[in-house]
Amino acid sequence: MFNGAVPQKDPDESNPEWRITVNPAAELVGSPRLRALIDRLYHHQKLLTDFDAKQILSALQCMDPTAELLLPLLTVLSNATAYPSNQLLMREFRLTNRVVEMLPDSKHWPRSTRVILLQCIANMAVSSDNMEVMKLALNHIVSRLTSEDEMEVVVAMQALTNLSINIRKEQIPKFVPVIPHCLNRLWVRGEVNLNALRLLVNLSCCPDMVPYLLGNKSVSGLLRILDTDREEVLIRAVTWILCTTSAVDALNLTYDRIAEHNLDPFHNPSHTLYFSIYGPKGREELETQARHLLNHANKDVASKSARLLETLANVPPFPTAGSHLNRL
Repeated sequence: MFNGAVPQKDPDESNPEWRITVNPAAELVGSPRLRALIDRLYHHQKLLTDFDAKQILSALQCMDPTAELLLPLLTVLSNATAYPSNQLLMREFRLTNRVVEMLPDSKHWPRSTRVILLQCIANMAVSSDNMEVMKLALNHIVSRLTSEDEMEVVVAMQALTNLSINIRKEQIPKFVPVIPHCLNRLWVRGEVNLNALRLLVNLSCCPDMVPYLLGNKSVSGLLRILDTDREEVLIRAVTWILCTTSAVDALNLTYDRIAEHNLDPFHNPSHTLYFSIYGPKGREELETQARHLLNHANKDVASKSARLLETLANVPPFPTAGSHLNRL
C-alpha cells in the first residue's frame, strides 16, 4: 500500500475547473446572486423554498454585521415568518437557531440591524414550535429592556409577549425582572402603553407569577387604566386585573404571602401593587370602576367586569392599621 503524500500542485490558471472555493458562502455574500434572492423574496415571492433557506443560512453564517445586505436579508426573513410553512422550513434548515445565535453579539451592531434581528426573533416566537429554541434567547431579550433606544425596548416587549403565552414554572425567574420594566412603562406621556399592558396580561395569566407581580412597586394612578375611551386598552386592562384577582383568589394570596416579594427597601406594604389594587382605597375604586363597566357596550368588557366583581368578593379585605387589636 502506498502511504506517501500526494504532492500538491498549483491550480492551472487556464483551467477554471481546478479552482477550489474554500467557503462557498463567502462568494454568495455581497454577490449579485444574493441581491437577486433578496429582491425576489421581498417583492415577488411569499413562500421560501429549500434552496432559498440554504442560501440564506449560508449568508447568515459568514456575513459581517456591517454588511449592507444584512439588514435587507433579515427584513426578508422577518417578513417570511408570517407564513407557518416558512416557520417550519426555517426550523428544519436551522435558520431559527442561527438567528437566535446571532442575538448575543448583536448589541454592538448598527441600530437598524440590531432592531430588525430582534423583530425577527419576536416574529419567530409566534410559532409555539419554536419555543425550545427561543428560550435560549430569553435572557438576552430581557436585557434589551434597559436599552436607551425606545424602538429596541418596544420590539423586546413584543418578543417577550410572544414568549410569555405559556410560562413554564422553571422560566418564572427569567420573567421576574421583566415586571418592573412593564410597570414603569405602563404610562407613557399620560397614555397607557399597550405594549406594556399586553405583556402584563400574559404575565398575570401565569398564577405563579402573580405573587412576584403584586410585590412590585406600584404605579401612581394605577386604576385610571380602567377609565379610558380606547377599547383596545380597556379590554386588556380589565383582563389584566381579572387574571390577577383570579390568581389571588385561587392561591388564597394575602399580603403575608407576597411580603417576601416586596421590593420596597423598607418593605412598606402600601408601596406594593397588591396594596394599590386590594388596599381599602384601591379596592373601593376598583369596585366602583367595575360596576360602571357592567353596562359597557362591549360585551366582553361587561362580562369580564361582572366576573371581576364576583372574584373580588372572595378576596379578604386588606388588614388596616391596628386591626390586630380587634383580635385581642
